Amino acid sequence: MAWIRRKPYLWFIFPGFALYTLFSVYPIVSAIQISLNTWDGIGAKTFVGIDNYVELFSNPELFTQLKNALSHSFTIFALNALVVLPVQLYLAYVLYGQIRGHRFFQAMIFSPQFIATPVIAFMGVMVFDGNIGVFNKLLEVVGLGDWTRPWMGLPELGIYIVWVLVAWSGIGVGMIFFLGAMKMISVETIEAALLDGATYWGRFFRIVVPQIKTTILNMLILTYIFALTLFDFSFILGGASGGINRSVDVMALFFYRISFGDNSSVGGSSNINAMGMGTTIACVMFMIVFLVSLLQLFLIYRRSED
Repeated sequence: MAWIRRKPYLWFIFPGFALYTLFSVYPIVSAIQISLNTWDGIGAKTFVGIDNYVELFSNPELFTQLKNALSHSFTIFALNALVVLPVQLYLAYVLYGQIRGHRFFQAMIFSPQFIATPVIAFMGVMVFDGNIGVFNKLLEVVGLGDWTRPWMGLPELGIYIVWVLVAWSGIGVGMIFFLGAMKMISVETIEAALLDGATYWGRFFRIVVPQIKTTILNMLILTYIFALTLFDFSFILGGASGGINRSVDVMALFFYRISFGDNSSVGGSSNINAMGMGTTIACVMFMIVFLVSLLQLFLIYRRSED
């Protein structure tokens, strides 16, 4: 025990390390082990090696569902990265300038975080419903009644409606991240830019954005992880099946459906390998998230060193 006395800081590290191992490392290792077995979640496991992975990519029905769910998850990520993240930056910059009533606007933009997901989904139905939806009523008021549609029933728009609800409910989170990063910028730097005659947007693009680029990249990683693990909105709006023609299906919902969901021939309670295949999907999803996040982290630290 002498080496522990020479390194007392290990006692501070151990509690966090033990909790991380118990609740993060062990579940990952256990999931990988389950994915190598045929298992219905109750009976005995039968070791099959990588057969579950082979079946996932070779079974036409499973692979089609995998591609559909993955494409929808990437669609949400792309829309968040290209639309929501810039809006979050803009809102943060406006509030950073301390416009009149900035505290009120900050609270209002962040307030959807306090609304439960089922309530937000219900609000979305009230907006986009084909019969009583506010959106259709608004189109009629402005003279665009020919554009009214049963928006919630159009499969090609399903994932975009999910994205709209997700964006509205979460736009305040990224805004707060960026606002906090902006407040850490040296006041002297901003004052010097003002004395040099830098414009409002000139300060934004030449001073603010370069100063918080690490925060932007970190937010991009969080956005990617969120998009690949999104579940609740798709489940509430489309059920375990993922909606009409699986129009709102995403990776986490695909995993749920195969493991616990409907009674189809390729998943749910009727499949003797529901848990084995479901965990295989979870492991594939983990690898997709892990590898891309690792690449993004590599790019962040390489740019930081530059």
